[in-house]
Amino acid sequence: MAADVGTDLPCDRLSDLPDAILVSILSLLRLDEAARCTVLAPRWRRLFSSTLLLNFNANMPDRLDTIGTVNSILAAHPTAPVRSFRASWRFIPPGKDLSSGGWLQELARRGVEELFLDFDFHGWHHRIPDSLFDCSSLKRLRASACTFPDVPKAGFGAAPAPPLARLTEIELDWVVISDAFVNFLLSQCTALERLSMYGTSNCGLVHVRSPSLKILKSEGDFDKLFIEYAPNLEWLLGEYMHLKGEWSKGVCLKIAHAPKLKFMGYLSMNLHKFEIGETMFTEHQIIVKTLMPSLKTLAIEVSYTYEGYIDWIIQLLNLFPCLEALYIRDPSCCIGVVGRVETQPLRP
Repeated sequence: MAADVGTDLPCDRLSDLPDAILVSILSLLRLDEAARCTVLAPRWRRLFSSTLLLNFNANMPDRLDTIGTVNSILAAHPTAPVRSFRASWRFIPPGKDLSSGGWLQELARRGVEELFLDFDFHGWHHRIPDSLFDCSSLKRLRASACTFPDVPKAGFGAAPAPPLARLTEIELDWVVISDAFVNFLLSQCTALERLSMYGTSNCGLVHVRSPSLKILKSEGDFDKLFIEYAPNLEWLLGEYMHLKGEWSKGVCLKIAHAPKLKFMGYLSMNLHKFEIGETMFTEHQIIVKTLMPSLKTLAIEVSYTYEGYIDWIIQLLNLFPCLEALYIRDPSCCIGVVGRVETQPLRP
């Protein structure tokens, strides 16, 4: 027999959840919203004051002294570890900059592993403090609308480990970063596996020499991409690489050593030069000498109105003898990918 509706007392299911889940819920809220949850019960006040810093979400409303608030919270809980720190700030009080109070240096001391920084102050990209280099435990970095510091001048040869050596993933979005700093990251981040770069400026040459890198994604906001040594690189995506570069003639692409590369795109007839080993594609000639049998998927952009586009595609197929999937995008089509051609691996 069904129980009568309304006879049972209301049950607080939320209070039955373990502390770890409640902390995870609080970490998804903005800092001011999480603070309001402390009125619910003494247990919530304890969670906020003692363990919330494990996942520190410092996103706050405009016109609030965010830096001062973050420094105050860290000072009030001097022993609390910080695993993840998220900051989306739109205001800095007059007389302060991003290094005020030493919050980033304090995060480094507490072993921060994930750092998400978004500093879009009405188009003004503020500079990330130099204490970023002190974050030796950092594993994941995502930066948006900010300016990276200069490359450290001091050498790291005598140090037990280079700075940022544990970083495995970097995502850059609309940042100001020099090619020297990008190359510094690629050389010093010895565990780096994923690098994403979108809307970057001040970066002319990307020189990849990384034994750990597996995925490189970008819009192609640079003039030259030289992959000198990337034995584990599997994914290379420059979505608008053929439209960027010097004078918008396309990025100059050169691949010297990437034996595990499985996916590459977008290539185009607009690329004024790209080299793979001894193979060279230019505006005036195509010389196929070195093959890349590792490549399984290729994405290209080509207009069917281009003269000689069929011969160009055939030469590409010769270059990648084990190609299994070819994605073709027409620049005049607003949809994006307009075709996918499945091919059987060619036999020698």
